[in-house]
Amino acid sequence: MTRADLFKWIGASITGVAASFWGVYGPVFVCVLSAIVLDVITGLIKAKATGTPISSEKGTKGFWRKMALLAGLAFGIFLDAFIPIMLGVVSVELPFTLPIGTVVGCYIVLNEAISIFENINEAAPTALPKWIKRMLDGAKKTVNNGGDTDGKEQEPGAKG
Repeated sequence: MTRADLFKWIGASITGVAASFWGVYGPVFVCVLSAIVLDVITGLIKAKATGTPISSEKGTKGFWRKMALLAGLAFGIFLDAFIPIMLGVVSVELPFTLPIGTVVGCYIVLNEAISIFENINEAAPTALPKWIKRMLDGAKKTVNNGGDTDGKEQEPGAKG
C-alpha cells in the first residue's frame, strides 16, 4: 500500500466512523475539524514565511479559540435536538426542521476558510486568486443575513 493509499484509507475510515456515529452531523464535524486543522497548519506556515515568532501564549489563545468553535458546533447540534423535544412538550409543531447545527458548522468552515486564505495570501501573495476571498466574504455575509443575498448587513433583531 502506498503512502497516498494509506492516507485515503485513513481519511475514509475517519469520515465513515464519524458519519455512522454522528449521523447527519458526521460530515459537518469532519469538515469543521479539517478546516480548523488546516487553519492551524497554514497559520504556522505564515508565521515561518513572514518571520513571525511562534509563541506558546499565542498558541494557547488560539487553541482555546478553536475549542470555542467546537463548543459552538456542539451547541448548534444540541439545539437541533433540544428545540423539537421542547416544542413537543408544549404541543407545538413546526412545518419545517431547523438545521442549526449544520448552519453553525458551515459558518465555522466559512470563517476558517477566510482565515486559511489570509494565511496563504500572507505567506505567498500570488498563490491564490483574490476573487476567492471576495467569494468567501460574500458567502459569510449571506449566512449572517439569514440567506438574504442583497449584500446589506442586517442589524440583530431587524426585520428583513
